[in-house]
Parts: sequence; structure tokens; C-alpha cells
Amino acid sequence: MRVNFDSVPGRTLVTGGSGFIGSMIIKASTSNIRALVHQGSVEGNKIDRVYGDFLSGENQFEKWMDGVDSIIHTARPSSRNTAGRYWIARRTRKANLSMISVVKESTITSTILMHGSLSYGDKGEDIVTTDSLLNPVGYAKAYSIGERPWVDFLHSGGGVKIVRAPWVLGPGSWFEMLYGGETIPVFGDGRQWMSLVSVESLANFTWSILCDKPGVHHPPLLYRCRQSDFAKIVSEIRGVGISYVSRSGLTRKYGNMATDAICSSIRLDDGNGMSSESTSSLESLVNYLTSMLVFSKT
Repeated sequence: MRVNFDSVPGRTLVTGGSGFIGSMIIKASTSNIRALVHQGSVEGNKIDRVYGDFLSGENQFEKWMDGVDSIIHTARPSSRNTAGRYWIARRTRKANLSMISVVKESTITSTILMHGSLSYGDKGEDIVTTDSLLNPVGYAKAYSIGERPWVDFLHSGGGVKIVRAPWVLGPGSWFEMLYGGETIPVFGDGRQWMSLVSVESLANFTWSILCDKPGVHHPPLLYRCRQSDFAKIVSEIRGVGISYVSRSGLTRKYGNMATDAICSSIRLDDGNGMSSESTSSLESLVNYLTSMLVFSKT
């Protein structure tokens, strides 16, 4: 599905356009894109590319935003270890503060920030709404430092829409690392809730709210279930068995941050009631996973 630009004004600056989510956001569009390119290439036709490092962009944001009417900000710099993630997070915070100062002085009408639902923390059995309190866990402990200026900007009346994405499925996602082995893992007791969205649906949703009011937004979910149920679904589709991985075993393999993220229970509210736990949503998940696995083999 491609976005109808009749309701999208002018040109949109997309940061992080070579990333997993950002590249799909660009792919979902037809034109009117300016992409900030850093290390990876940004694919697509009719794209105006500008080059630079978001983290070092204090003196370049005005140039990058010149002639832009809206922003979709998906760049989220990271690192391979905990110390590096916090160091990058502090640099990200500084860059975001500079970016916000330019936005405040510009004529940009809409800004969207793509972030994750781990900022809510482990919520157990609770339904997590857009006004739920933040209590970052896992990778979000670092990411939230960089995100904080945008949260403060929103709370002070700034015109930003924050999209909190849950587990995002798609070719090239976390799925292959966690569920592509010889057996399908159940982590701990497997009772933690997983909220799932496809990367294609997330991209289209992001474009659909470009002209909405500022606030926090949750994308429509593909499916919502417990992790053990997700493991069983994947096991049946792939035709391989299930293994059980303790929290300590998970920590030894992936580290504390990843373990906290994987074991967090986030039952995200997408505004559609209980439909995301329905049989029809389950069928949609099975169909999507099946097509994704076929795609990965070609």
C-alpha cells in the first residue's frame, strides 16, 4: 500500500531512512521525501538526499530542514554495549535539543518521532494506554535519554506526535535472531505479553497521522498474545520444536538490557479493544509470518 499524498503537505524530511523502519516509511511514500543519509544508502525514486551525521548536526539542521513542511524522525543511534548506548544516548539528547530549537523557529507544521513501547516498562497484565506513565526498561533506559527532549517538548505544548511502536515484525527484524534457530524459545515462564505490528502497517500508520493533532500514538496491532503463545505459533509454522530458556540463560546469551526487553510484558492498547487478541487477528499473524518466512528463504 502506498500513501495518498493528497492530504500530505509539501516535503517531508525523514531521518534514519536507511534503517529497518525508516526505509519502509520511505518505501510507503510516492514522492516529496527529503532523506537524511549518514552511513547506509537510502533507496527510492524521487528522493532529495542530504548528507550528514544526525549526532553532529547542530549547525546543519537549518540547512536540512530548509523547504521542509514536516518531519518523520526515525533516527535512533545505538551501540553494541551498555556503556556505549548511554554515551550515544547523551549525544542523541544534545542533537535532539538542537533539532527542536530549529523546529520551534521554523514553519514546519508536523513532526513525528518514532520510538518504542519499552519506554512504558514492564506493565504485567495492565492494558498500556497512550497516557500510561513511563518507566523505561531494557534498551529504553538508554534510548529514553535521547528521547526526553521530545517528551518535554510535547508536554510544553509542542507540536510533536510520538509513535510508540511495540515488537515490529518484518524481513530483517529481530525475529530471525530470536526465532530463527533450530528450536523456538519460550523465555522464562512465557507469560509476558507481546504486542506485534508489521513494519508495513507501521509505516502506513505513520503517514496517516502526519496531519493529526500532537500527542502519543499507538499503531494498530497485528496481534497481541503471551510470548509462549507466540512461540507455539512460530513453532507450528516452521515445523520445529520448542525449547525453554531461563532468564539467567537469556542473560548469559544476550546480556541484561536485552533480557529485560525480551521479558517485559507490554499489553499495548491500539484503540481497537480486544480485537487484536481475536481469532481473525491470529489468522492475520499466521499469514504474515508465513509470507515473511517464505520471503526470507528466497
